[in-house]
Amino acid sequence: MSSKETNYPLSWTGLKSARYNKYRSWINNKKPGICGSYVCAVLLHDLYQHQYGKDLTKERLLNGLKAVIDDTLAYKGTFPWDLRHGLNYVLKDNPDYSAKMHFVPDNKVVELLDKPDLIPVAVGTARILGSPYKNHWVLVYAYAYDREGKLFFKAYDNHGKSAAVLPASQTFGCVWLEKTKK
Repeated sequence: MSSKETNYPLSWTGLKSARYNKYRSWINNKKPGICGSYVCAVLLHDLYQHQYGKDLTKERLLNGLKAVIDDTLAYKGTFPWDLRHGLNYVLKDNPDYSAKMHFVPDNKVVELLDKPDLIPVAVGTARILGSPYKNHWVLVYAYAYDREGKLFFKAYDNHGKSAAVLPASQTFGCVWLEKTKK
């Protein structure tokens, strides 16, 4: 373990890492990458498994989400509004949830992961903020503060890690599913 890793927090708030181990094989090998679609696929798979007891297939989720997230607009890459649009399109027949977005993840992710019926949050990383992931999407399911008070996120990263740890300071934008008020 490197000295940098020894400063990582030990106590996390949110969902347990073991819940996301099954997604280590959900690896984004496409060029250009479709990390936004992968993260949304895991978000929906997790939601449908835990809320409805349904096991959606990876291929069906990825094919459907890629069409409405990565292939909708002419520019390369995905932004929070692309993920929000794609999730809301896929969920249009599900009256229980809708996708929301925010540009500054720090406080929003902590607020969302402190709720009793929490759902993981898609969070963007940014090259300009020093992220080794560069511009990428991860699915954050836990947070913690280190001894100096620096906020960290624990996430599925669609590169084969189900418990990646990254500083919140390297993130920009987040998208989550919220229960629709009835």
